[in-house]
Amino acid sequence: MAVSDEQVAALRAFLAFDPDEGVRLTKRLVEVGPVGGYGELVYAAFVTAIRRRFHPGWTIADVIRLVATMRARRLDPGIEIDTRAAEILIRRALGETVAGELGDETEARAQIFLLAELVADEELDDAGLDEFLAQARPLANQLAG
Repeated sequence: MAVSDEQVAALRAFLAFDPDEGVRLTKRLVEVGPVGGYGELVYAAFVTAIRRRFHPGWTIADVIRLVATMRARRLDPGIEIDTRAAEILIRRALGETVAGELGDETEARAQIFLLAELVADEELDDAGLDEFLAQARPLANQLAG
């Protein structure tokens, strides 16, 4: 199933820090569909953001520094991200085989936190955000099968 325009719009609203629109569009996806493919879109956007951030000669120290920096600047003390999970997800997105079981909720929280932070760091305008999502969509479609 291919990723829908509605799914891209919902993720775009989230990444543009438009919470009201993001909640409205996500709620609509849950109520009327299509939901299938949305998780793949989020993952593909995460992988795309990670690969845009890291150069080919990245090191584990680079990954650790990024996670530490993002966790340190988090303004909301109620948001706690599992450091190990974040580092594993980044390394996997960069193509490394990393052993370790992550719970679904832990993985999802770390992934969406990192994705939001990475996109915010890029300071994308509307056209840049559209281009970013256009880069992620083919991988999402491939993953959604």
